[in-house]
Amino acid sequence: MQIGRLAGWYRWIEHAAFGRALEVQRFALLPHIASARRVLILGEGDGRTLECLLTVAPLAHFDVVELSPEMIALARRRTNNSARIAFRCRDARKENWPTAHYDAIVTHFFLDCFSELDARRLIGQLAKALTPDGTWVISEFAIPKAGWQRWHAQIWVGVMYRFFRLTTGLPTKELPPIETLMKETGMHLIHREKHRGGLIVSDIWRREEAAKVLY
Repeated sequence: MQIGRLAGWYRWIEHAAFGRALEVQRFALLPHIASARRVLILGEGDGRTLECLLTVAPLAHFDVVELSPEMIALARRRTNNSARIAFRCRDARKENWPTAHYDAIVTHFFLDCFSELDARRLIGQLAKALTPDGTWVISEFAIPKAGWQRWHAQIWVGVMYRFFRLTTGLPTKELPPIETLMKETGMHLIHREKHRGGLIVSDIWRREEAAKVLY
């Protein structure tokens, strides 16, 4: 996936399609990791989440894995090259993750870039990289089970995959079953917010059942 060619335009493409909806969902649940000290962010993009987290989680240091050097350059500028951030320009599927190292992981509109097989492997590895009481914040697209919301989401998701296949070479054609894959690792869904009729969801997952489980 060659997202770098869209780096300078990505925010405006996003706003043209969804207004500020994706941005709002990126930020909505970040206060849940306000006390984190070691945070892993994957597919950060242009640095908007990082910019917010530098304030929301004042004690945290951030490891950021992002495939696009162009996006990393944008994120560095947006965060003024903060010493609290370490960028790695790499493919997350090829990383070796330390066990029980991070007390928070953030993936916003990232896991939907992978096939079900790659997503299963990556989610399994990342779950092991969380501390026992760690928190994983996820924002993703989703397809509701029934009603107008389902066909509405199917149309939007289909359009988005076709757009990114043409512009970046993204090979993925459908959403991986992220919720199912998270549960396979023993993660617990404890909070969910929905937007745009369920097309966009933001979740809080934890390794241990630290709060009431939704599903």
